[in-house]
Amino acid sequence: MGVRYVEGEGMRGTRRWFVQRASLGIGSILLASCSGSATPTPLTTQPTPTVASTPLQGAATTPTAEGAVSTPTHLPARQTFRVGVILTLTGAQASLGESQRNGMEHYLATIDNQAGDWRLELLVEDSAGKPEQALTKAQKLVERDQVDAIAGVILSSEAAALRDYLVERQIPWIIGNAGLVALACDPEKRSEYIFNVAKLQGQAEAPLARYAAERLGYKRMVLTAPDYTAGHNRVSVFQHIFEEAGGTVVDTIYPPLGTQDFGPYLQRILQQEADAVWAFFSGEDAVRFVQQYAEFGVRERFPLIATGDTVDENILDQQGEAALGIVSVLHYSPLYDTPANREFVTGYRERYGTVPNQFSYQGYLNARVIGEALASVSGGSAYTADAFVRALRTVRFDGPVGEFRFEEETQFAIVHALVRRVERLPDGSLGNVVLEDLGTVTVSEICPLL
Repeated sequence: MGVRYVEGEGMRGTRRWFVQRASLGIGSILLASCSGSATPTPLTTQPTPTVASTPLQGAATTPTAEGAVSTPTHLPARQTFRVGVILTLTGAQASLGESQRNGMEHYLATIDNQAGDWRLELLVEDSAGKPEQALTKAQKLVERDQVDAIAGVILSSEAAALRDYLVERQIPWIIGNAGLVALACDPEKRSEYIFNVAKLQGQAEAPLARYAAERLGYKRMVLTAPDYTAGHNRVSVFQHIFEEAGGTVVDTIYPPLGTQDFGPYLQRILQQEADAVWAFFSGEDAVRFVQQYAEFGVRERFPLIATGDTVDENILDQQGEAALGIVSVLHYSPLYDTPANREFVTGYRERYGTVPNQFSYQGYLNARVIGEALASVSGGSAYTADAFVRALRTVRFDGPVGEFRFEEETQFAIVHALVRRVERLPDGSLGNVVLEDLGTVTVSEICPLL
């Protein structure tokens, strides 16, 4: 399928609802960060001509005064575009990387790995969730495998490790998940070569906070998230918007990552005078938190609302009955009712035996953005990396959740804020039923809050 595995390594929406009523005083606000049961059958990869071992397909390069490598004037005459994909495929976050890889492979299968003049080839490497390993894999992909672009990257710590290396070498980088705030919000860390198809920390929390205050009527809330940068960033955005809407945050609670027993933290919640609790957890932490929230009887006293990661499809079955009724906001749900999403979900389920989750969706976007851009770029010796980057900036298509496009200023995706509620579906499974689309949210609206 144009995928090479490394042995042993694994509606353009209406004006944003919450912005209309937020009185943030800023026209733009900016960032701070499963797979199915069936294994896809790789398709035969088209042979690629051997090229010299220099960056970016062996084209001539010129060092700058600061040691960076300039963009080559052209690539050798060929029609294969090689994408180095760095994902967490082993360790605690492995299911996220697997889902993202599946989403990428699924899209490429729908276009038979062909985009305009180009045959697309993925070279997949496992970072194992380790920043230093992610950097080593990036260096291998660029200097030995001579890829034309880098995609993927799950964790913000990995993105931080890769940023300077890829920017100095002017490698187009289309991030599939990592929401490292500096890459969107810090003008000195942004780069014309960096794009992100996923949400940034805060893009779900801001609309959910206003929804909680103005639509759900909550006045006093407890906020809880893991004790690391992404957790604190999300709490900061939620608290800012919730208090601006007239609410009061009575407590903020930060359990460590990997907490096994949430009992002490849940007891602290039970001591508060509040209307509801907001939470952000992911993966195994989210499974334990949601289950223990119900077991300790906290759910009987305080409704739980959450960022969508907390009840993502890849963990809903593990959470079981404890997840029922949780309201969340996220940029994706397999139950979002559009023709494009129905087609995506049906095809993905047929291929992998399960519904896509947000990471599958982001993988699909990651591959589709590359394919859409390449379709408008000439192949052979006429190709330049700068032409590909210019094409990426103009990518726009009708995707599973309405129109996809990048924000011009940050080159991060403009996402929809979908209000969802966990319900029991007719087939007996659990799903995030979409209650409302609050419109689009840009990264520029979030950055001042981080």
